[in-house]
Amino acid sequence: MNIIDELGVINQTIAELDATARRLKARIIAERGIGQHDGEKFFADVQEYDRATISPKLVRELVDPDIVSAVTEIKHIQAVVVKQKVSVL
Repeated sequence: MNIIDELGVINQTIAELDATARRLKARIIAERGIGQHDGEKFFADVQEYDRATISPKLVRELVDPDIVSAVTEIKHIQAVVVKQKVSVL
């Protein structure tokens, strides 16, 4: 298997595992609720809290562009994006 396909298979497996983890977390919340819950080898701590976030879109709309530029960090990114090919019939 070539390196591109190997990475694609790994990414696909991770996506499937993430989906399974999301389903299991939802079941734990629905069936057990808030608190600490024990398994045989692991425990789950189900928490509920508020998280404050800042909307970048609103900041850009409400704040002077020079201020936005002054507090914006620009980082150089290298990314590898792997997508499954679509078969053409």
